[in-house]
Amino acid sequence: MRKYVILIPALGVAVCLAGAALMAFGAGLLGENHTGIATVIGIVGIGLIGTSGATFAATSSKKSPKRQNHQLEVC
Repeated sequence: MRKYVILIPALGVAVCLAGAALMAFGAGLLGENHTGIATVIGIVGIGLIGTSGATFAATSSKKSPKRQNHQLEVC
């Protein structure tokens, strides 16, 4: 699983670029009202890029020993 972590941000960038391309050149493909779907595709790409950091952190962290509670006792 760890070797596939780099694919998530790459997929996010590709989806963002596809949304930007649809925003710029989508009138011929999708008609006059094409900005809504292009915006949604761009937001999905940004979401993939945003969650890729958490996915990378979750897969790269080593299991650390339990932390001890360092609170002082109150008399």
